[in-house]
Amino acid sequence: MKRVIKDYKSIGMDLLQLLIKSYPDGIYEEDLIKITKPDGKKINVVELRTDDTIYLIKMDREMQSQMDSFTGDFEGLDPYSDGYSGGV
Repeated sequence: MKRVIKDYKSIGMDLLQLLIKSYPDGIYEEDLIKITKPDGKKINVVELRTDDTIYLIKMDREMQSQMDSFTGDFEGLDPYSDGYSGGV
C-alpha cells in the first residue's frame, strides 16, 4: 500500500469529499496524529485511507475550521452536496 503525505491545501475535491465523509462530525484533537519531520518540525496529520493509498493529510486550525463549516450542525444542510437536502 502506498503512503503519501499531503497538505490539505492541495488534496483536491475528491480527497476533500472523502475526508468529509470519513470525519462527518469534524476533526477533533483525538483524530490528529502528531509526527515529527526529519528537520525536527512537528506537524499534525489526519489519516485518510483509500483502496490503494494511506494519506496523511497535514492539518492546521484553519483546515479544521473549514471542515467544521462543512460538517457543522446546520439543520437541513447536506455536507455532501452543494445545497439543501430537503424541503422545509
